[in-house]
Amino acid sequence: MRPLLSAALFYVQVASRDLLAAHVLLEHLREEQPKSDNIPGRTREHLDAFIAERRALGRGMPALPIEYRGVCSADVVEEVVQAPSLSMTAMLMRAHRVDHLRREIEAAGRELGWEEGGLAVPMSEWPDSGLPWRSELSAASLGGEMVHLRTACWIVIAYLSGMRDTEVRELGRECAFTEPGADGRTRCKIKGRVFKGRKLTGDEAEWVVLDVVHQAVEVLKQINDDPTHLFGTWIGEKAGYGLFSDVTLRLKSFQQHLNDLFSIQGEPYIPLPLVDEYADDEAADDPELGQEAADETGNDAGTGPVQPWWFDTRQFRRTLAWPIAHQPFGVVAGTRRYKHNAFAIFEGYAGASASGFADEVASEKAVALLDYVEDLYHDHDEGGRSVGGAAGRVAADFDRIRAELGDLPGTVASPERLRTALRHLTRTLHPGILNDCFHHAGTAVRGKRAKPLGRPLPMLSACLACPNARRSSIHLPRMARARDLAAEEFARTDDVPTFQRIAIEEHLSTLTQLSAELRDEEGVSA
Repeated sequence: MRPLLSAALFYVQVASRDLLAAHVLLEHLREEQPKSDNIPGRTREHLDAFIAERRALGRGMPALPIEYRGVCSADVVEEVVQAPSLSMTAMLMRAHRVDHLRREIEAAGRELGWEEGGLAVPMSEWPDSGLPWRSELSAASLGGEMVHLRTACWIVIAYLSGMRDTEVRELGRECAFTEPGADGRTRCKIKGRVFKGRKLTGDEAEWVVLDVVHQAVEVLKQINDDPTHLFGTWIGEKAGYGLFSDVTLRLKSFQQHLNDLFSIQGEPYIPLPLVDEYADDEAADDPELGQEAADETGNDAGTGPVQPWWFDTRQFRRTLAWPIAHQPFGVVAGTRRYKHNAFAIFEGYAGASASGFADEVASEKAVALLDYVEDLYHDHDEGGRSVGGAAGRVAADFDRIRAELGDLPGTVASPERLRTALRHLTRTLHPGILNDCFHHAGTAVRGKRAKPLGRPLPMLSACLACPNARRSSIHLPRMARARDLAAEEFARTDDVPTFQRIAIEEHLSTLTQLSAELRDEEGVSA
């Protein structure tokens, strides 16, 4: 997945500029090409001048595209057909047609040689090699690259949004928009429709995406002229516009094309391992996932003949689910992003079966938790403020580790030793939105108040005042947001019973007080 996504991003962010420039040049050449040859002998004069120009530049004659090699019996030398592209030659000469001068063109080709392309647009560098990412384009190869560019845009949108194939292909031209988030930062969003498990017309939905998804949308708006859909293509006068189809075949073609372009010394750019033809994720058979998960993960499982492995449209959602799921609150975030009806369905994406994938996710969660603790340590080491019942003992732990490692200004502690020293804190840490919990059963408020259920449960007001709670700078904007939302929700309390009104006011006051403590505002003790 990694090399495929890297190449798709390259197509969207870099190669698209080359392809659009070549498209503009091709349209210009077609506009300048005369509709007929009115003056006898003029075409031969243009051909002589064109051959002289190519000779002076040290260039060969435009060759027949490799895609059309079947129409002639010419040899192919180093992937270049040893025959003329009459249509490209005519456009470059500004002539209507040159069929009657084929013999002269072939003679020039034998003298000067043959070369691909004809659209003289410089190609950008491929980062891995520092060389142009492909040879010069012809009209035929440009058409093929435009198809691959659409596929690359589909990959970027599908992978980085978590949208289903049909949801991506149904996107309208004005689907991309931005709006400010709760923290003041601008959010890039996509609006579309969710169809699975909904009515036939689907339900409106929004996805928060990265800026590169918006870039892919802009590219599609330039290469597709469908007035309604991003992935609309012109089929013909009778059928009109139709949606981008056969995405799995397009993914396979794109994968093969990338290997043709970027493979080095026989090593394919995108490996093609052999897999069991019928094997699939065992999570599909888990009854807890429900029918929707089974539909999306596939129902076939078993052993069968070994076949080459190819990409399909479901793998992008499944792969993105992994890093989302192993983050704190990832299951909730993933369920919302994937527009699932139940948490169990998204958990199936992250490996709810005994296939071993769940173990890998658990391992990734442990790494993410240690990363989080390391961030807390660095924030403390750089003078960041923390408050809460557990702030003192965690700060003492951080100070002890800093002293043991000699992690002082002007020195750099070993990252491996630091992570080893911090690992014990991950055993009790439960990251939270309004505070982190460094759980200790003997002092936990929630454990004392949840005896009727037989197990401890998080309780909002209790957690805010719990001796195990610790708040740092990461919680400040969230706390301010929670306070604003609560104040907005309970703006009118005239009809609320007295004790409920007092509880609401105390909750708002608590959030205000805790935010002030974290800001170390005057008159507030930490």
